[in-house]
Amino acid sequence: MEEELNSLRENDTFEITTLPEGKHPVGGKWVYAIKEDFEGTRRFKARYVAKGYNQVKGIDYKETFAPTANITSIRILMQLVVQNDLIVHQMDVKTAYLHAPIAEEIYLEQPEGFEVLSDTGEKLVYKLKKSLMG
Repeated sequence: MEEELNSLRENDTFEITTLPEGKHPVGGKWVYAIKEDFEGTRRFKARYVAKGYNQVKGIDYKETFAPTANITSIRILMQLVVQNDLIVHQMDVKTAYLHAPIAEEIYLEQPEGFEVLSDTGEKLVYKLKKSLMG
């Protein structure tokens, strides 16, 4: 969980701020997964995601976008590799699609157990600068 929050901080995904009057924060939750590599080694992963289902289209956001690979595109790419005798390198990027800047003003609750309070003890929220899963 700390690794996930550090990654979000390093990628400048949010800034910690007070919630402006009249604004409502989107909730967040942890999603856990167990990943296993080809050797059978297990890794535990945690993602902090926005509860986007609470948002209202036209008020909280205008559109959604999730860049994912289409299997047909991958097959075409592999065919071009074979035809042109190319070499393919594969890599895993932990937070590849999270770095898209967002235009909307979205406030996200801090995860339980990792809250940062203001100097006066006021509860703070994350103001998202970049997209987040959810």
